[in-house]
Amino acid sequence: MEELHGRARPSHGASFLESSFHRQAIIESISAGALPLKFAYAGSAAYTHDHYASGVDYTAMMASAANESDILLSLGLEAATVGGIAELGPGNGLHTVTFLRHLAARGLRFRRYLAIDFSATLLEIACDRLRSSFDDDFLVETSVWDFEDLPLSCVERWRAGEEPVLVCLLGHTLGNVEDPTRALGNLAAGLRNGDVLLASVLLRQPAALVESTMTAYRTYAFRCAALEPLIACGLRPSDLELVLRYVDSTVVGEVTLLRDARVEGLDLAGGHHFRCFLSRRFTCDEVVRLIENAGWSIRAARVDETRHHMTVAATRG
Repeated sequence: MEELHGRARPSHGASFLESSFHRQAIIESISAGALPLKFAYAGSAAYTHDHYASGVDYTAMMASAANESDILLSLGLEAATVGGIAELGPGNGLHTVTFLRHLAARGLRFRRYLAIDFSATLLEIACDRLRSSFDDDFLVETSVWDFEDLPLSCVERWRAGEEPVLVCLLGHTLGNVEDPTRALGNLAAGLRNGDVLLASVLLRQPAALVESTMTAYRTYAFRCAALEPLIACGLRPSDLELVLRYVDSTVVGEVTLLRDARVEGLDLAGGHHFRCFLSRRFTCDEVVRLIENAGWSIRAARVDETRHHMTVAATRG
């Protein structure tokens, strides 16, 4: 199994991991029964995620970039008074391109952009898309960072001047981390008073809408994306049974081994069961509480017309 870091996927489509650290962490998580979702965006899984996130079902599930930009613009920001945009979890970059174009069309155009992600491979995919979508004077920089585990000090190193920065947490990134409270605390710890946060999340839906909620996940593209980190570790797709459930307003993906397997010296018995996917939904009150408890003051918030998404703009301090 070839390991690559920050390079294009081979034409033959080989599965790979970004580092030996990722490999060991995935194996330990499988053994412990819960694999953090961040690994479904790293290495060759960045490509399967890119394919899944480019589909109609996925893009329809995400918040409107126009709605996000409207909320931000309601604060009266001017590009000259903001020291650039730092985005955590830009995904494959498609939503970010649309979001930035909406802002530019309304007169808010930024020149500096920092993409932050756990995955070097997904950052490369996203930033190639961003650089090809805007003029050469749009400066795109990257930082491989795990804000689930570490305070976000990379923004301070990137910051130029004393102006506040805009920090974006879009695409329901907050619902896909293991511990939203800790992640928001790490985010706040690495920023300054006056910095602006723009976050969008998926909201809990009535029981009658659960089936439609699950539609975007019951696809072959999603299965490939969810299982790719396991395949990159050496498990065979034919040995993996993936079951999706909606439990306590959370989409949960669980894998059962159909037969005995051995991965990097670890023996796994047939029937071994572990979580490989988790995506929470929130109530409006939960979103407000999470953000305010992390030290942010909410300046604007809106639930869109579908009642599926909430976007919040807040300031630090």
